[in-house]
Amino acid sequence: MHGTAIILVFLFLCQIGVVTAFELQLKQSKLKGLLVQPLPNGDFAGKASQMNATASPLENKTDPIKIRFNQRVGKNMDGALNEVIKYLRVKHETLPSGYDIEIAFEDRFTSKDGPSAAICCALLLDSLVTGKKLDSFFAVTGDMNADGSIQPVGGVPAKVRGAFSKECKIVAIPLKNARSLSDLVLLNGIKTVSRIQVFTATNFNEVSKIAFVEKDDSITKAIEEFSKVQAAIFRHKAAILKNAQVQKKLREILKLAPNHLSANLALEVATGKSPRTLSLMGSLEKTENFASTLMQAARSGTDPEDALATDDLGKVINELKRVRLKLDKRVWSYADSIQDFGKLVREFQISPPKGNVSKKKKLTEIQISAEKIEKEVKKIRSNKEMMEELIQD
Repeated sequence: MHGTAIILVFLFLCQIGVVTAFELQLKQSKLKGLLVQPLPNGDFAGKASQMNATASPLENKTDPIKIRFNQRVGKNMDGALNEVIKYLRVKHETLPSGYDIEIAFEDRFTSKDGPSAAICCALLLDSLVTGKKLDSFFAVTGDMNADGSIQPVGGVPAKVRGAFSKECKIVAIPLKNARSLSDLVLLNGIKTVSRIQVFTATNFNEVSKIAFVEKDDSITKAIEEFSKVQAAIFRHKAAILKNAQVQKKLREILKLAPNHLSANLALEVATGKSPRTLSLMGSLEKTENFASTLMQAARSGTDPEDALATDDLGKVINELKRVRLKLDKRVWSYADSIQDFGKLVREFQISPPKGNVSKKKKLTEIQISAEKIEKEVKKIRSNKEMMEELIQD
């Protein structure tokens, strides 16, 4: 068959629907991803960062599709994007050729790594393929495997706080990170979690039901109803959760959307069923934050007069003492060793020993105390039960 005849047959098949040209339905999509910035004290500052996916046609329509970040990223982030592409190739059977898709971050000038933008990338690309528009008030974090399953990431409480500051109204996080928000409620009350609607997800299909403008009726209704609870908490504070009608409303929301984490946490607070202690991971993170802050305060307080003026060590020690009973009991020895070290350093700063012998003796005590902290850390790392629990979390 001659070339002209082949083209005519192809065009005819396209017209009758036997062959269809596969093109992207949108050329650009945007969504807020949740990121964290490590702080000197070991804590995290979270923020919602706008991410965009822009598709440009290649000169040759038959060239394979290209999907890339617009800046150099770490191996973990590149690896996460590869998993996302594998998933989308399976979900849509194929991806259209002839496009160069660039994924861009709002801030292009800071280094980026880690897998937590995986779900965001998946939603951005899926939006281009399907033509479904993403909700501008929605933000997401989480890693994803090629089978669409969602995996946990770090810094989720800080990310949720960052989402609220960027005026996001709805957030999705991995189900395996849900306990970290229980920890946040235990430490700071229900306010942080109730002022934004947090959902959990175990796979891409679950998160896509929340992320797009057009949502399932049950999800839309759950969001509308929880908005009423939010308004009540804003007006009357957390005490309103004791109201029977509010509790009834929360149960109705959870029937509509069992993965509505904010509603679930609010109901736990209302009925007195919230965890009384932090998770093992949360306990360790909180204790390590104290350790980092204490060491920083100890190093900066070399002048006894400065130590007396600011007494950062005293503040850290008192805060650790206040939180201790909320920690997992298995972390108490670790927390106590940090507190003991802080007390010795503070005593040394406030009342410096007189004479070289006394000074040497006190410094030896401090050194032994510091070594005890390291021993407690090694005990935790060698505890099989605790390490398995941390891996599962």
